[in-house]
Amino acid sequence: MTTANLSGNRHFTWFKPERRRPTDYESYTLGQQSGPHQWLDVDWPLCFDDGQEPFTEAASEIKCTAWDEFRDPMKVWQRPYVSRNNHEEQALDGMTKQALQDGVADRINPVWRDEILGKYYAAWPFVEYGQFLAICYAVRQVLDATLTFSLGFQATDKVRHQQDIVHLIFDLKEALPGYSDEQARSAWMDSPALVPTREITERLIDSDDWAEIVVVLGLVFEPLVGNLFKTEFMTKNAPINGDAVTPMILANARRDSKYHLQLVQAIVNMVLADSEHGTDNKKIIGSWLAKWTPLCEKAAQSLQTVFEIDGIDADPFEQGFTRVKNMQSSLVQELGL
Repeated sequence: MTTANLSGNRHFTWFKPERRRPTDYESYTLGQQSGPHQWLDVDWPLCFDDGQEPFTEAASEIKCTAWDEFRDPMKVWQRPYVSRNNHEEQALDGMTKQALQDGVADRINPVWRDEILGKYYAAWPFVEYGQFLAICYAVRQVLDATLTFSLGFQATDKVRHQQDIVHLIFDLKEALPGYSDEQARSAWMDSPALVPTREITERLIDSDDWAEIVVVLGLVFEPLVGNLFKTEFMTKNAPINGDAVTPMILANARRDSKYHLQLVQAIVNMVLADSEHGTDNKKIIGSWLAKWTPLCEKAAQSLQTVFEIDGIDADPFEQGFTRVKNMQSSLVQELGL
């Protein structure tokens, strides 16, 4: 055999890359999910007991003619995701432990320590874990591998944020023998400040429309409730109450929230631009926003009592609430909804 017999393109790809050669992101995420619509020349080999297909358009009211064209705006894939977060979590662990060992915990306002860190912030892992459960359902139901991976990373981020808070609780217990988070669960179940947030979380977990879960979390709940609590209240007010550690914990969560927002924006832009279903998709998403925005605004307003706890220093609630409302409204308008 001569070299002439081996000439030609030796790089095999089963998808069309954005550029001449596929990126690592494309190589490791595209084309991983087969179905009768592509690469699977027979019907589904396995179905549920009632005959339902394992993946179906009926999993959401939203429809799209080409889910396989979705691309993660941040081009996230598994290996760099794990490596980056491993380094960041190790660095975070070292910084927080060192800060608490250096006596930072002793300078925390006692009311902030007990009422905020021991009660309301200690209850926030329930929020993060609830979002994790809701997004896991979406991961199972989406109709293309790129969405599966992107939402899978988002779900994992929620677990990381939940565990970061729990880790801080353990560190505070070691640094401050009198510190306790015993009020957290009762606050999550019964506190008027958190009950509306809990009810929204439970309703999202119970939702059977994967796209509704993703859209509501990304365009309504996090911009209104999550941003108000994590940014406007915790991050901005922790330092003036002697708490230098919590903003470190929240820095990663707030950064990830920006990525999650870019992700949902990309999904929404794609389905709104769909030549066949775009008009109907816009109406459906509009109905979700009309349904969930008042609920999330109510949940955000309920947090006012946390801003106004006697004995802590905090910026006025109305300033933060107005900022998040305006930002969320602008976000929706920019998407043409």
